[in-house]
Formats: sequence, structure tokens, C-alpha cells
Amino acid sequence: MDAPSPLKRCLVVLCYAAAGLLAAGAWQDQVSSRWRLEQPFARTRLARLSTVMTQAPDTLMTANTRVVISLSRRRLTLYQNDEVRDEFTVAIGQDDWETPTGEFAIRDMRTDPVWQHPITKEAVGPGPGNPLGSRWIGFLVEGQYHIGIHGTNQETLIGEAVSHGCVRMLESDIHTLYSHVKVGTPIKVMP
Repeated sequence: MDAPSPLKRCLVVLCYAAAGLLAAGAWQDQVSSRWRLEQPFARTRLARLSTVMTQAPDTLMTANTRVVISLSRRRLTLYQNDEVRDEFTVAIGQDDWETPTGEFAIRDMRTDPVWQHPITKEAVGPGPGNPLGSRWIGFLVEGQYHIGIHGTNQETLIGEAVSHGCVRMLESDIHTLYSHVKVGTPIKVMP
């Protein structure tokens, strides 16, 4: 199979870049009465300054890749070519903030996301104080709610139902997952 022409590559990159910029702007606009303001980490909010990755490099094996999350088992399974590549323990949404079930696809990927505190609007950059860890993989935007898979600065809570809908992973695990998926990779969340 012939490689795409430089012009086709450029057009694809421009399309993905435009989609990434639109998604980044949407993160800034999220405001909701559902989130409990008395809780300091009551919602996921990303600042516009974070790096957005819209497609994995061609050298990575991302074709025929899918992610399945079992909420009851608190496990995330990464499949490639219908074989289990990796399986990870995760933290899931707590009561009244359950992780949504259904079939989704990755919509947004960020390295070293900048999290914005929902009350003080203070930006928390990359590092040990960032509740999103070092990677963000967004898969659901429903109105003003944004749900994704991300690292965490509270790794002792992995395996628990403690989040506000997102799926949390150990930092080493989110790096592994991030390197094998891209925007468009299917995600299935089961009860």
C-alpha cells in the first residue's frame, strides 16, 4: 500500500488540529450546577494551555485496538487484534457520580494536562499536585459534563469508587494505555 502524499498528510493534520482546538475550547466552558461546589475536586476542568494530542504517531500499533472497562470488576482491558494486551485496576465513579456505561470513542488526548480549580479558577500545572496526573483521555462530553480516563495524584485510591465519573489509573498504567490508543479508539464501559 502506498504512503499518503504530503498534501494528504497535511490536510489530515490540519483537520485533527482544528478538532483539537475546538475540543480544548469546550473544556474551558464547562460549568454545571450538578458539581458540588463544597468539594475541592468536584469536576474535571482543563485549562487551554495543555498540550492536545489528536492522533498517535504512525509508529504505534493502534489499529484494531479497543478498550473495555468493567465497573463491577474495576478493571480496564486493552485489546489489540482481539487479544488482551494489558489489563489494569482502576478507580471509578462513586455513588451519585457513577461512571457512565455504554459505547464511546476517544475524543481528546492530552499530555501533562493543566487542571483548573472549579472554585478559585487557579490553574494547577503538571506535577505532583495535579489531580489529573500526567495524561488525559477524554471519551464523553454530555452537555457540560466531561468524562475521561486519567492518571491521579492519589494512587492509593485505585480500585475504589471515588471519582466524579472519570476512570483513574496509576501513572505507569495511564502511560501504557496512552501509548496504544488514539482519537477514535472505541471504549466500552460495562456495569
